[in-house]
Parts: sequence; structure tokens; C-alpha cells
Amino acid sequence: MPKLENDSKVQDIVEIDMSQDGDVCNQEELNRLYQQPYFCSARKAVGLEKLYILHIDCEWNSKKLAAALSNHSIHLTSTDTLDKISTFIAHDQTIVDVHFNPITPDCVLTGSSDGSIRVWDIRNPQKWSQEFRDDTDQKRKPFLSFDINCDGTLLCGGTEKVKSDTYLFVWDTRSPKVLAAYSEFHENDISHVQFHPTSPNTLASCSIDCLVNIYDLNEKDEDDAFQFCLNTETTCGRLQWLGYDTKAKQESIAVTTSTEDVQIWDVEEAAPKHVFTREKIADALRRKKPETCFAIRCFQTGEGQHPLLLAGSNTPNRGCLRMLKMSQDVLEPYAILFDEKGGNSQTIRGAAFNPASGQVVSGGEDGIINVWMPGEDKPLAVNNTRKVKSKFTFERFDGAYGRIKPYSK
Repeated sequence: MPKLENDSKVQDIVEIDMSQDGDVCNQEELNRLYQQPYFCSARKAVGLEKLYILHIDCEWNSKKLAAALSNHSIHLTSTDTLDKISTFIAHDQTIVDVHFNPITPDCVLTGSSDGSIRVWDIRNPQKWSQEFRDDTDQKRKPFLSFDINCDGTLLCGGTEKVKSDTYLFVWDTRSPKVLAAYSEFHENDISHVQFHPTSPNTLASCSIDCLVNIYDLNEKDEDDAFQFCLNTETTCGRLQWLGYDTKAKQESIAVTTSTEDVQIWDVEEAAPKHVFTREKIADALRRKKPETCFAIRCFQTGEGQHPLLLAGSNTPNRGCLRMLKMSQDVLEPYAILFDEKGGNSQTIRGAAFNPASGQVVSGGEDGIINVWMPGEDKPLAVNNTRKVKSKFTFERFDGAYGRIKPYSK
């Protein structure tokens, strides 16, 4: 069983010589290692002003993309050419996530630190059509994450710690009345919640208290709903269900930590299967400096296929963005995502993957959305991309470098 290292000690601040960072091998060797070709098919800025892209979700069938921005707005485009559909202000405080309704693709849901989750009809987004919030008392409970289940019937939001309690709220999407409220299972901010991709009543949550919890929402009693507890021994930033492995007969979940490690857990055994440390990620990326490397997203792929890890380095003018295949306990080079115009200099905040086509979209702190397609290079879609200067920072939203809560302007 992989050993988990306790990360409770305060780390010393160290100077990193950025001029010494880069790839450990030449481009020819990288091309030999990363054999799946990808090209940037479209690239656009979300606006003329300096905006962060905080989160991205895509509705692949209708080719719609929703990006949550740092000015509390939602920017809607097509997923292929990034042609703008609309932009609207969704909240007056930080948007913590955005999701399309999996059953009704014209509905987008937004959650915010203002304590509300709102439903928007993107055909007429002047006013939200539904709003969900805690109705048990008058205290505002800021959300840090939310999700909607695979059949569009349940909604869950996880909050910051409010005085001595942290809350998970569950709603039936047909009613604004809270269906269930759990306050005993986490001791600190709930950084991410995610429903199982095919089991609509199975939910996972993770927290900066180092715990990942699994719930069965079919159970009405709070204690019965609590199924499994996984202790990662380090601050958790994000979850990703990886699906059921028919060969190993295991349900797996990936956890990205604040130290840029990725842990893969066997849910029912409550045991870590694999631990990919930041050093292992840097080695797979073929980078010199592990300190500049970061894990962005784990992607669930098709049945019987290995999941992918989107990772990179944001060293100024020589950063990289690459996908790695998580093959058992080994990280294997898979694909290079190279943006010739941007040089991959921006820190990525949001990304989405289409398992049917292999398409990837990403967005980050320069306010640029990129569309990546598998295949040989083709001309970039005509657009009005603006030039930006990237600011290198060691503070990232998803818990990296000790920071969990979203950026707000």
C-alpha cells in the first residue's frame, strides 16, 4: 500500500531560480515520448479587461461552453470556435463553480460565496429561474463548491466553515427547500463536492481537514448516509470519480492535494492505490523544477481506458501544459498542449475534457480560453485574441501553495 506523507509541518519559503527551469530533454525527444498529437484549434480572450477564468464547464452535445469569470459573470461561447453567445452577471460575489444541467442543456447553474446556487436559462439570462440557499436560519453560509447529479434531480453545495460548523446541503432540484443538511462530517472548509457520474445518489466531498467522504443519499438518516471516510493526511483541493474498474472490481476516486500530489483511492477498501507526488508528476512531464509543476485536473475517459491527468508548469515564457496517462502506478506521457501564441504562460484555473472526441478546453489567469483537438496541426481559428502579459505567481485557486479559497477582485 502506498505510504501517505503527513503534510502538517510548515514548509520553509525557498527562492526558486526560474532561469534554470525547463525541459530535461529536447523537442525531438518530447515528440517521441508524447505520441498523441494535439493542436490548438481556437484561442480567444473573454474580454478586453484583465479577467481571471475561474471555472469551465461544457455541454458537448449542444457545443456550449460556460466560463465563470472573476468579475462574477458567466461567459457563454461555442465549444469549437469560441464564438460568443452571451455574457451575464450571475452573482455579486465570487462564483465558486458553474455546471450545465445534464438533462436540460439550456440551463446553467452557478454557485457563489454569497450563499446561493442559481439556475439560469441561457436563452434569456436576465434573471435566474431558481435559487437555492440555506433556509434554516438567517446566517449566510458561503459556498466553496457545488454539483448537480447525473439525472438532474439532486443538487449539493459545500460551505466554508461558519463559526464551528461546516455544511453540506442537498436539494431536490424541483424545490428550493433544503432536503438534507449535514454538519458533522467535516471539521473545516469543504473544498469540493462531486456526484458519481452514473450513480445519481452517490456523492463525494473533500475538505481542507484532509478527509474525503462518500455518501449514499438514498439513506434518509444522516449516519446511514455516511458510507466511507478516506484520510489523505493532507489538505484536499479537488475530487474526480474515475469510474468502476471491471478488471480489478474497484471503484476509484482521484484527489488533488494542496501539495500538488494526486492520490488514487479504492473507495470501498478506503485505501490509497497510487500516490503521484509532485516529483513524480515533474518527472513524467520531463521538467527540471518540481516546484513549478502543478496538477490541474484528472479526466475520466472511456470504459476500460486509463484516466488522464492534465498538468503543467507556469514558468514565465517557458511553461508547459501536458496530459499524462495514469496507468496503474505509473504516469506516462500522453499529449502536449502547446499554444504557439500564448506559450502556455498562463496558470490554468478551469478545464474540461470530452471523452467522446478527446477535445480539451482550458482557461486561466490571463483570461484566455484554448480549444485543443487531437490530431495534426491545423490553422488556428480566426479570432480577435488580444496580447497579454502573464504574471507568474505561486498562489493558485485549487489549494496549491496553501491557498484554497477562490480569487476575488
